[in-house]
Order: sequence, then C-alpha cells, then structure tokens
Amino acid sequence: MRLKTILFLVVAIPIVLIAIFFLYSYIQSPPDSGRDLSLQKGIPYPALMAHRGVAGVAPEETTPSYLLARELGADYLEGDIQRTKDGVLICLHDDSLIRTTNIEEIYPDRKDNTVNQFTYAELLKLDAGSDFNEMHPEWARPSFKGLKIITLDQLVDIAEGGINRPGLYLETKSPERYPGIEKDIVALLTRRGWIGKPTQQVESLEEEESKPAAPAVQVRNMAGRIIFQSFSIDSLHAFQELAPDVPRVYLFDQEMVEEAGGFPAILDRAQTASADAGPSGYMAWPWYTSQIHARGMIVHYYTINQSWQMWLIHQFGADGIFTDRIDIALDYFGRLKSANLEDYFKRINY
Repeated sequence: MRLKTILFLVVAIPIVLIAIFFLYSYIQSPPDSGRDLSLQKGIPYPALMAHRGVAGVAPEETTPSYLLARELGADYLEGDIQRTKDGVLICLHDDSLIRTTNIEEIYPDRKDNTVNQFTYAELLKLDAGSDFNEMHPEWARPSFKGLKIITLDQLVDIAEGGINRPGLYLETKSPERYPGIEKDIVALLTRRGWIGKPTQQVESLEEEESKPAAPAVQVRNMAGRIIFQSFSIDSLHAFQELAPDVPRVYLFDQEMVEEAGGFPAILDRAQTASADAGPSGYMAWPWYTSQIHARGMIVHYYTINQSWQMWLIHQFGADGIFTDRIDIALDYFGRLKSANLEDYFKRINY
C-alpha cells in the first residue's frame, strides 16, 4: 500500500506542478493578450515572419526562398540588409560569404572579406544555392544550383509580385560597417512607394466587387507593412528620425540583457527608439512577455521552427514569431491551404 502511495505521488506531483505553472502563465500572460496592441500598431496578429524566406527548405534569402514564403502566405518576408562596395543594398545574413556561397572557390584570396569589399557584379559570380543542396540533401533541388544573391529592390519585386500581399521585415546587419545605410533603405522604400504613400491606388467599389475573393494576406495594405529591426539601438534611432511612422523592433538576446543590467533595462533601451521587442525564443517566458505588454510594446520572438514551440510560445502570449519553416507555422495557426510543398514549388517554377 505504501509503494502505491509513493508511485501515485511520483506521478501526481509533476502533473500538479505543471498545471500550476500553466495557470500562473495564463494569469500572467494569457494567449492573445497583445492582440489589441498589435492591431493598434497596424501589425497583424499573430504575425508570422518568413525568416530569410523559407530558409528551412530553400536557400536562405534567395529568390525561391522568398517566392515560396509569399505563395505559402507569410505575413512578412524577413531579410537582412547589407551594402556592397558600389552602394547596392543586398539581402545576406552573415558577415562572411563562406557559409552560403562558393566564395572559397571563386575568390579564394578574399574568402573572409565582408560584403562591403565586393561590388555587386562581383557577388553575382557566386553560387548562393549549391551549398544548401549539399548541407540539406533532403530538400536539395537542381533548380537551386547557381542561385544569386538578391538585392533589396528584387525582394520588393517579389513582395509585390503575387496574389498575396506580404509586408517586409528588414534588419540592418552590422550597420556600423555601413554608415548611412538606414537613409539608403528609407530612400529605396520611399521610391518604391512603401513609405510615405499607399503601395497601390485605391480602387472604386465597383472594381473591388468585380474582383475574385480577396487574397489571404493583406499586410501590404496595413500601416505596419514595413517593420525595421536591428540589434543596434543606434540604427533604430536613425530609422526613428528618417521614417518615424514605420514600426521598429529592437532585437536582443540573453547576453545583451545581462550587459544592459537586466530585462527592464533592455526594455528601457528599446523605448528610447520607440521600438517594440524582438527577443530570442529562449526568453519567451510569460513573466517576460507580460513586462513587454505592460509597457505598451508588442513582442515577436525568434527563431521558432517546431510546432510544439509555437504552441508553447502562443500560450505564453507572444504576438508573433520568426520561423525558418513558415509552412509549419501557417499549418499550426490553421492558415496553410495545402500541406504539399511540391505544389508550391511548381507554382513558383522551382
């Protein structure tokens, strides 16, 4: 009898503790607690960001990766913006080109050089797709071979080119290496009609009624169609001055929190640029999310790729996620029209 009691307690106590934790979580930061804040800022809820495109199944920050994200129904196409030696704004995450291209083969003596040491014409000689095929044979496709690094202009073309109307979520990567890059980005987006005026003409009621059903994604028609993000608070200050109406998100991780002097201090820093929060997904606890919401800020966590993680973070009140697998995120939130990715690859001709 005593053994049965012990076994019962061994099983019951963890269950009770987990139940208490989730009750605490619900009280502290319930699901959908930031919905109104997001919508007030003109940002969809929950916001689903295709991190470097669909980087889990296609070469990151390349044409097919972004086309696939757009067709699947991502709210935002997320990209890292750097600037070449001749002033071209491109999409690339790393400081180095080694991980994602064949630079060691094409420019062996310059393999460790950063983007600003190459012209765009030189970067176009690189293959930005074959390494993905080697590293991810389960997703390899012949059409990925020879893919090129794309420009911010080309990313805008992709966002504007389909039935769905995603927004753009742009990060300044190592902005201290590119003085004035914020001004360049704002100028390009203003020229393209994404800042300062609507991205399309308002049609008459008759024209609207004659059209087929509205696209699933309408973020480009929302006030938050562009979001600027950075790990650099100085870069966000520059955006605040250049384009004050465009939402900003301060990216940070646990090391930055400790350097700032704690979680309230990192939020203080974000608020100097009137920015919302973009913490690492490892910090997506309800006691952090509730602090963010209490300041009138929304929070988008990075980078969440598993459905169980998406469920957990949603339960803890997150307002959006960055993910390399936007297909999994859309499926979790009931927005994926077809689970067969091959159908989408055929649609984008890759």
